[in-house]
Amino acid sequence: MKKLTILLTAVLFSATAAFSQPVSDQGVIPIGVTLNSILRLNITSGGNIEYVVNTIDQYTNGIVPQTRYETHFTVASSVDFDVSLIADAANFTGVDDATHTIPLDNLGYTILGDGVPATGSTLLAGVQQLSNVSANIILSDNVAPASGNAGDITQNAFVLQWELGTVAVAAAGGSLLNQSITSDRYVVNVLLELSQH
Repeated sequence: MKKLTILLTAVLFSATAAFSQPVSDQGVIPIGVTLNSILRLNITSGGNIEYVVNTIDQYTNGIVPQTRYETHFTVASSVDFDVSLIADAANFTGVDDATHTIPLDNLGYTILGDGVPATGSTLLAGVQQLSNVSANIILSDNVAPASGNAGDITQNAFVLQWELGTVAVAAAGGSLLNQSITSDRYVVNVLLELSQH
């Protein structure tokens, strides 16, 4: 009888094992990625340019680019970008008398890479005249996606070299001397705008 009981027990266990399924379980791990766009422009020096014209030579030939008339700026961007430049008024306006004005096109600028040339950016070539008609894109992302200009400030450092009343930017009226401009301190704000390409 013992043998029969042991045999029956063995058959029952083997039958149960034949019909049982393997046990498994799952765990769910949600993973999210948040990418915040970074678009930062920082003027590192030359955020206030002041010209003083006090010689006939300066009235006649203008003031050429010099270190003290430079604006250095950097861009940190996680996306390809463009930088535009525009004046916020139609003319330079007199501080002592707001009816005194100087045409914007007496001021010119050139944009260059500051130090190591910026990879992936196309810089506006040559001397340009200041304008308030439309924003002038002074640097932009290259067309080829493989050479985009997104990067940190070591890759995206630039300099604006300013010049006033030179032959390269002579206003329609010619030199500052030919325009017979009234003595005053004249001002205008120039806006640099960083935007995604």
